[in-house]
Amino acid sequence: MKKILLLSLYSLCLFALDVNEAVQRAMLNNPSLKEKELLFQASRQNTNVAWSAYKPTLNLNYGYSRFSEKNFVGADSASAADASLGYNLFNGFADKYNLKTSEENEKIAKYTHEASKADLRLQVYLAYINYLRSKQQILIAEETIALLEQQLNDAKNFYEQGLFAKNDYLQVDVELASAEQALLNSKRNVKIAFYNLKRLLGAQLLKSEVIEDISREQKEFLFASLKEKMLSNRSELKVLRSQKRALSYSYEAAGANYYPKVDAEAKYQVAGEDPYPDGGATFATHDQSTATLSLSWNIYQGGADEATRDSLLHQESAKNEKLNSLYLELDFQLEDATESYALAKSQIKVATKALEQAKENFRITKNQFDANIANTSLMLDAQRFLAQTQVNFYEANFSLYDAMSQIERVVEEDVF
Repeated sequence: MKKILLLSLYSLCLFALDVNEAVQRAMLNNPSLKEKELLFQASRQNTNVAWSAYKPTLNLNYGYSRFSEKNFVGADSASAADASLGYNLFNGFADKYNLKTSEENEKIAKYTHEASKADLRLQVYLAYINYLRSKQQILIAEETIALLEQQLNDAKNFYEQGLFAKNDYLQVDVELASAEQALLNSKRNVKIAFYNLKRLLGAQLLKSEVIEDISREQKEFLFASLKEKMLSNRSELKVLRSQKRALSYSYEAAGANYYPKVDAEAKYQVAGEDPYPDGGATFATHDQSTATLSLSWNIYQGGADEATRDSLLHQESAKNEKLNSLYLELDFQLEDATESYALAKSQIKVATKALEQAKENFRITKNQFDANIANTSLMLDAQRFLAQTQVNFYEANFSLYDAMSQIERVVEEDVF
């Protein structure tokens, strides 16, 4: 018997999910986050592409021609094969700044990925809390129905004894029907909350899994300390700063056309009169090596270089304004989250006292109702007051958890 009991408990543990595991599943399975990860990997390869400008190029070429008439040396075909090794000696610093631009773009993809992870973490927390909130509403609704069913039975007995009017009995019956309807609505909300959480977890959530309650301790903190963390950690700020640097490097790269370009090439060529160029050259020396140093300089390009650089300057200025806007937005987010946290703590204190009062009021009214002192309306009012204070109590606690999650998202760091 003990073995069976232990096995049952073990099975329950296997199908239990807490909020931290939910976040981990989302990080592994959420498709949107996977997309950001793949884009980050793509940006890393773009940086490798930019590095290739510092490496030589190797080309192999082959050509074969067949003539309708023999040429002046009596050949009716010609072939040529060559291998060339090229290297750019100077490109007006374009390679340098293009590489720096690619490196900043890689950082942008990285920070965007990190911001997406922080957003997903918040979404999972809120969805998890909302599921627990919906489950709690079911419990309150079921408790309310049980009390109303008992009250309906008492009202029926009083009516049959001639102590209550029929209207009192019908009044309780209508209230019970409303409570049953509220229960159906709560069950619908639980299903929606479950599938929303499942969506965020990349469908990695079973109906058989038990969603464990959440418990987080309250903490005191300084607003200035939170703001310092926010300015240091927020990925969105890092994205904008990297975007500004990338535009600055692109501006420098666009100035490369003002400089000459120097290329070196070493080439080895073989020519012949058949498909295999191994002898009997027709138009070119059979076997030769060539070394070339070329210098090119574009003097004027129709004003395109100047327009490009001016456009990049305007884009960089626009990023400055966007950065200023983001600072204001983040300040607002932090103020909103901390105020919501303080309000939720205060609401919990008030809701706790109200719940105690509602329970005592219901107890007294129930005793009076049983003694046929309180009428049906007073009893229903006491029942409604109790149900509403229960909702307010749990909502205050869930709101506190919501605010905690919001604060951690704003500062992008574990605070609680």
